[in-house]
Amino acid sequence: MNNILEKYYKKTQITKTVKRGKIKLILAMVLISLLPLLITSCSKPKKKVTPKSPVSIRSTPKEVNINLISHKRKFGATPWSTNLVKGMYVFEFTKPGYQTTWRKINCNPPLRKDLEVKMQPMTAAIIIKTEPPGVTLSSGERIIGQTPLALQNISLGIHTYILTKPGFSSREITVNVEDERPKIISESMVSNIGWISVNTTPSASNIFINNIPRGKTPAKLQLERGEYDLRVEAPGYSNHKEKISILNDETSTVSVNLQELPCSITIVTTPTGSNLTVNGQQYNNTPTTLDNLKPGEYKIVISHDKYDTSTRTVNVAAGKDLTVNVTLDTNMGGVDLVVHPPGVTVYVDGVKKGLTQMGETTDLSKVFEIRGLKSGVHTITLAHKRAQPSQIKFKLMIKKGQINRPKQVRFWVRDTLLKLKDGRTFTGRIAQENKTDILFEPDRTMKLKYDREDIEILRKLEDSE
Repeated sequence: MNNILEKYYKKTQITKTVKRGKIKLILAMVLISLLPLLITSCSKPKKKVTPKSPVSIRSTPKEVNINLISHKRKFGATPWSTNLVKGMYVFEFTKPGYQTTWRKINCNPPLRKDLEVKMQPMTAAIIIKTEPPGVTLSSGERIIGQTPLALQNISLGIHTYILTKPGFSSREITVNVEDERPKIISESMVSNIGWISVNTTPSASNIFINNIPRGKTPAKLQLERGEYDLRVEAPGYSNHKEKISILNDETSTVSVNLQELPCSITIVTTPTGSNLTVNGQQYNNTPTTLDNLKPGEYKIVISHDKYDTSTRTVNVAAGKDLTVNVTLDTNMGGVDLVVHPPGVTVYVDGVKKGLTQMGETTDLSKVFEIRGLKSGVHTITLAHKRAQPSQIKFKLMIKKGQINRPKQVRFWVRDTLLKLKDGRTFTGRIAQENKTDILFEPDRTMKLKYDREDIEILRKLEDSE
């Protein structure tokens, strides 16, 4: 029995073992067939990649705040960069002291977008009023204008200006522009005017303030407050100088007695070594210079052996140096000539004596003195190259110790150039003239009348012409 049971047990175990092997084989084959599906089902699916555009934002100045207002997002400050998907973006840029700026960009991947933002400073208007108006407003050396004045586009911050107006004290004002709201500034100027009254002896003296002429004394001058250099001058007097101070709304008075300057007289004689008496006082023989004299009239008497005594009266002004030239007459005879016009050459017996000089008028010569002539008849020749005739001769009887004074001699002299507008040119002299025409003499026998409207040039001839 036990053997039968043992055999049955073994058989049953073998059968179970065989069945287990078959089941494992079947499961292995099923797994092999399902392996590709398992591998496929276990692997992760690939995600789809969205393309983007690189975006770079820079600004002037730096550190500008960035807001992406189209997407309600805030970013940092410039410089800033990121990557953005395709689409339209609106940025807002802000910075204290600068105006808010908006910029729009359209991203189109993969194209790059570079954005450069230049911020504009925040500005305001300043209105400046003054009492009185018309005050000059300047900044540094730059003159801005005159009040009332409206200043536009003034940057935020502290600004300093100078207010100036003649007759008022200069003022410096400071304006603090804190935001865009207009500023209204009102200022009152303070007068800085005073006066100085200047009186002098003598009167009509010239006044100079800081070397600038300011009229004659007596005078009351208006000046701005401060210190000035006063100078007073008068011909023949020493200058007076002093510092003066001008105070607001006050009058300063200056009274000056100018000191009269001394004068001098130098006496030169021909011949030298002549005796000299001035106002009755004997001085050294000539030439002599008398210094430190008081201004006024002086009587000069000069004497010398074999010469006639000469007496002169001169008047010397203060501060002036006067030279008196005296040629003494010998006991021989002489001639005093007066010639119309001056500029005539004088000859005596064929010897040239000199050229007549202009006297009190351009048409009359000074007295031409000829001395040292022997007694007897002498031939006087007067010559002028532009005269008609060019020479005039006459004889004079000279007596010892006497001066012959013949009648005045008149020459007809070409002294004027006349050029007409039609090109014709003449030399001659003007016989008569008025505002509308002239009567012209091209020679001594003819007179022609010309309208001034027809004349291009009318002038005196030079001595060399």
